[in-house]
Amino acid sequence: MPVGDESIANTPTPIGIFLQNLQTKIPTLSAVIWALCAMFAGLGVGRYAAKYSIYPAYTLMAIPVLGVMATAVIVSGDYLVSSAVLLLMLHATKYIHRCVMRSKSFGDISLAMLCYGVIPLVFAPAAILYVTLPILILVLYNSWRNWLVAVSSLIFPLLSVSYWSWCAGEEFLSSAQLIYNSALAGSEFHLFSTLNLASILLLGVVIMMVLCAMSLIISDRYSLKVNSRAAMRFNLFMMLVCIGMFFLPSATATTFAMISLPVSMLVPIIFVRMGVGFTEMLYRLMIAAAAINIIAMCWQ
Repeated sequence: MPVGDESIANTPTPIGIFLQNLQTKIPTLSAVIWALCAMFAGLGVGRYAAKYSIYPAYTLMAIPVLGVMATAVIVSGDYLVSSAVLLLMLHATKYIHRCVMRSKSFGDISLAMLCYGVIPLVFAPAAILYVTLPILILVLYNSWRNWLVAVSSLIFPLLSVSYWSWCAGEEFLSSAQLIYNSALAGSEFHLFSTLNLASILLLGVVIMMVLCAMSLIISDRYSLKVNSRAAMRFNLFMMLVCIGMFFLPSATATTFAMISLPVSMLVPIIFVRMGVGFTEMLYRLMIAAAAINIIAMCWQ
């Protein structure tokens, strides 16, 4: 059960309201759905990392990293909203990596942007994706054709919901206005009021892993192929965007579900490019801190 600021609900969004109302009717089943979605996302992200050969060697370390970030630090009590965000991020990650590593097709980049475009309809702080993703696409693909396809697919879900609202008798921009107001509304979520010593240590270890991965991506030019470097660069910028969501007044613990995807795609590179002793120490410390934090949260 959520404790402290984990129980703070997300601010309303067009799809988020429906999921929150549904959770009030099936609270226990919602928690089960969240657990199954977390397991599915963990297995999926590990499979994509290996399938698309993102790293110089075969590794499945994305699975435990996603599990730690999404479920072992703090977990939002809005289980269905977090589940939807996690699955949308998973499929967006799948399509963007398939586009970069293999197909180079408009179809994959369009599907990825469609998934990213739905997330703000579920989780209000993700509204900054509408501003940042067009810039990230230009960083990833220096092509105006790709940019037009990406931006069109990104805003299509919002336009579709707006059209539906207009047909229902509301103003056409009512959904966009709701997302904007919800993104700037205060949720009263305070990250450090929920963290304990174990969770602070856990976050510290993950931050150390991310910094090591960033240093490898930036400094070691020959550690990744050209396509892999582009995918890692996109994940790096996406992680920074997700970190920025913590500074919005509407941020909640659901942000951890969203940031778990780019972090889990970045961190495994340290396990194939750095010394075994150092990475094994970080991994064991991460797992130990996660276990202690889970026990500590259960006692609260």
